[in-house]
Amino acid sequence: MPAKVGSNKDDTYLRAMQLITDNIQKNIDFLRENKSNVIKFVDVIEKAAREDKCIFVVGSGRSAMVGQMFQTRLEHLNVPVYFITNSRSVPHLDKGDVLIVISGSGRTAIVKAIIESYLDQNPNILSITSYPESWIGRMSDLVVKLQGRTKIDIARKEKGEDASLTPEGTQFEIAAAVFLDGIIAELVKRFNKSNEDLLAAHSQST
Repeated sequence: MPAKVGSNKDDTYLRAMQLITDNIQKNIDFLRENKSNVIKFVDVIEKAAREDKCIFVVGSGRSAMVGQMFQTRLEHLNVPVYFITNSRSVPHLDKGDVLIVISGSGRTAIVKAIIESYLDQNPNILSITSYPESWIGRMSDLVVKLQGRTKIDIARKEKGEDASLTPEGTQFEIAAAVFLDGIIAELVKRFNKSNEDLLAAHSQST
């Protein structure tokens, strides 16, 4: 009889994939019950796009890669969007522009520095984090909480169990990527776009 996926008899890659999949399902269940901020998140992006305002995406490390994927998708929807890579070259924000911040911990130093450089411009900040009570969460106008590591994961790490299956911020980063692709799907619907429209935009950008 084959081992159940996720059991200790599984190969390591299967156990890692199962942990990641389980966390995505937990986030789906959580967001289904806590959708008000998600709806507001989409509303803000839609309003900014329709008014020709700019979206600025901020992230560091692998969260930056998630942000860059989201940036690419927004470009395919003809939304003015930029990715900010460091605090030394931050573009000016105009009234109505939106800052989208991706940080699992909510305290990433470089991301915090970028936000601090914008505070005098009174930006509209949307953040995606596992810790709404963090500094980045508190500085945000709207927070979408995504679950990453749990107390069980921390306990396992302390015991040396499954410590390397989803290292560092893996669970948050993948959950954020899936969540933002879901946001793109919602925007595609709201803008009455088709997959063919996105493919055409993709072809023009390559």
